[in-house]
This record gives sequence, structure tokens and C-alpha cells, in this order.
Amino acid sequence: MNYLLEVPRSKQAFLEELLRGFPFIKARKLSPEKAERMNDLVDAIAEITEIEAGKKKPRSMKALLREL
Repeated sequence: MNYLLEVPRSKQAFLEELLRGFPFIKARKLSPEKAERMNDLVDAIAEITEIEAGKKKPRSMKALLREL
């Protein structure tokens, strides 16, 4: 199972040390660019979930093209 965590800088060293203490956990740092892409992907999935649940209306193709 995979997790995506956001940790404040003040607690980063503590969390890294804690994770190293568990031999069954594989942790690796992401580059800032990859972390940003992952956050964008998580946001997009959340938006799709809201649209499917009827909580949010989808944008039209014209609106999407205007944004580009």
C-alpha cells in the first residue's frame, strides 16, 4: 500500500528517523517537481470524485480550451 504524506519541515527529521526504524517500510524522497505533479494528480482525482458524486459541475470543453 502506498501513501502520500505532507509533513511540515519542523517534523521532517522526526518522521524520517521514525520510518527508518521500521524495516518493512520503504521510504524515498521525491524531487520538488515530482511532488508537485503528485499533488496535482491528487487534486485532479478529488475533483473527478466530486463531479461523479454530483457535488461539483464539470467544466465544458470550451471553458477548458479557453483556459489553455
